[in-house]
Amino acid sequence: MRTRSARYPLALLTVALLALTGCGADTSGEPGPVRFTMVELPAGATPVVLAGTTDALLIGVRRDGEQVVPGLLRRGPAGEISEIAVNPGTPYGSKAFWYSLTADGDRILAIGGRRGGAHGNVRWSAWTGSDAGITEKQQPFSTFGGIEAGDLLDAVLTPAGPMLVGTWSSKQVGLDIRIWTTDGDLWLRQPVAGTALENRRESLKFPMAATARQQGILIAGWELSGGRQRPVVWQSSAGDTGWAMAALPGAPKPGAAVAARCWESGCAIAGRVDNTLAVWSMADGRWTRVPGTPPVAVADDEKLTAPVDVDGRLAQVINDGGAVKVLSSATDGWTVRPVDGPTGTVTAVTRIGRSLYVVAGDTLWQADVGSFSA
Repeated sequence: MRTRSARYPLALLTVALLALTGCGADTSGEPGPVRFTMVELPAGATPVVLAGTTDALLIGVRRDGEQVVPGLLRRGPAGEISEIAVNPGTPYGSKAFWYSLTADGDRILAIGGRRGGAHGNVRWSAWTGSDAGITEKQQPFSTFGGIEAGDLLDAVLTPAGPMLVGTWSSKQVGLDIRIWTTDGDLWLRQPVAGTALENRRESLKFPMAATARQQGILIAGWELSGGRQRPVVWQSSAGDTGWAMAALPGAPKPGAAVAARCWESGCAIAGRVDNTLAVWSMADGRWTRVPGTPPVAVADDEKLTAPVDVDGRLAQVINDGGAVKVLSSATDGWTVRPVDGPTGTVTAVTRIGRSLYVVAGDTLWQADVGSFSA
């Protein structure tokens, strides 16, 4: 009797363990989804671009009605949302779409644009200011427009002042990479003759994105040389001076650097090689291609967002096969995780403190970066 009764507690313990470790548990070994929560914005505001300060999120929005109206919101550390005044200086500025937004301390710089005119070209607008408001200063038409005009790509804040990165007709061939700097209220296009930004027949340059890097600017893109397309970066030593171009390593097939982000200790770039996702990282001034990147297909015309640094690891939010996924790097490879929340095309990503913000499908989402390793 004693032997038989002793078996019952053991059986009960076995059932309890099975309930905890078996039934209802995920035994597939696959990581669970990264859980996002939707960030509610004022009625009628659709998020377009994001930027961050030390503790606040800036959200460039559009408001659709009889005409598009650009707006700018600030989301504080407690989740409170306030309106930043947007003061247009031209008719096109008053109905511009946001193309780029950046912030540094109390400085805010943005690029807007709206197609118009007989040829349907983008009428560009540059906006400067702070949390107290941003303002478009009217410019001569030839500053950003005319028959020699290219595009504006990104707004960059450097210690030397605000700068715009774009393209303009080359005296040699195609479009040069050009930098605009300020002189009072005017934006002035800087010369590039003899620099690494100038196009030549043997070296055609195609910038895709730009960001601040220490004292200067980092531009990501690609170069066509000798019949070969290769991903490259251009870096200035300070402001708009000391430009140098460098090929990104590990790209034996055609590729391009598409989106870039820098922080105090380094930079990271998302791009493509042979129409497959490629990620590069830079530390101590040296670029490496991050090995083992998941083979996500990336089309030639596909926009990517730049990786973010999460406690020394890279995280890439991307569309893969119609679904939003979070790719996280580690010393032993990458983790691919689905998401709970965001759907649609990912168009903007930024990190502030322990929060990652993502715009996907015209909706703003937030996740705790600690959940990436959960």
